[in-house]
Amino acid sequence: MNSPDAAHPIQVVARRTGLTPDVIRIWERRYEAVSPRRTPTGRRLYSDADVQRLQLLREATEGGRRIGDVAQLSEDELLALVSTDRRASLPSAGRPSRQARGSTGQLLQLCVDAVDGTDADALERALDGAAIALTLPVLLESLVTPLLRDIGERWRAGTLRIGQEHLAAAVVRSFLGRLARTSNMNDAGPTLVVTTPVGQNHELGALMAAITAGSEGWHVVHLNPNTPAEEIAAAALATNARAVALSMVYPPDDTRIGDELRALRRHLPAELTLLVGGAASDAYENVLQEVGAVRLATLTDLRTRLQSLRAG
Repeated sequence: MNSPDAAHPIQVVARRTGLTPDVIRIWERRYEAVSPRRTPTGRRLYSDADVQRLQLLREATEGGRRIGDVAQLSEDELLALVSTDRRASLPSAGRPSRQARGSTGQLLQLCVDAVDGTDADALERALDGAAIALTLPVLLESLVTPLLRDIGERWRAGTLRIGQEHLAAAVVRSFLGRLARTSNMNDAGPTLVVTTPVGQNHELGALMAAITAGSEGWHVVHLNPNTPAEEIAAAALATNARAVALSMVYPPDDTRIGDELRALRRHLPAELTLLVGGAASDAYENVLQEVGAVRLATLTDLRTRLQSLRAG
């Protein structure tokens, strides 16, 4: 039963609705979709009704609706609209319709076109639009990850210019940085240290891990990339971290990685979990097994593991 007096901070609302805190604020500010009450210090507090309304709005936009067209609908109108969309998007085989499946692909294509056109402004607009249209897990797993993979593969194949790769990396880095700042607001949650080890300079995967952890209620300590094992361990010990997450994207054959991971494991308490992911992580599978690290193939795997660690 919904309680009219329930008051939820924005991080709780983000976890319950699957929306990022940025999107919730934008929908509130631009479209007056909800009107949370404020504490004397200006902190937003949302009711159960606000949460339910945001869940309906999220589902409506995932079905292809524009937020500006549905933000002012009543709860009954929203529920009727979403119910209609649910029936329309579930054919007899129970699969999503082609239109529903194509929405994320269309947003991804806008990003790819912007990179090909060396258009930073267009890429920023496409990413901001995707953040509004998609839930956080879908945004990271089905749009940002494939975009970065495409950019990396084309750059290594020589079909994407260095300037285009640098432009795209800078824009995506800024975009993910904003998401990371707004998702990491839970000082009361368990602490996760996120970084990349020595020789791994690509930090976008680590940023996505930080955003994912923040959205799951973890307090994230995000270190700069290319961090020595001793510094990672020092940060983990100083913050009483429950886990350390490393992103390894490129290169897949750095001979220093084995020694760095062994040193990190020696410096960390036995009960502290070491999580490793990224495109290059499978290349180091033997040493990961040796040090007892948990290798994660996707951000969904990371989310599941973090939930398990919190429950444990």
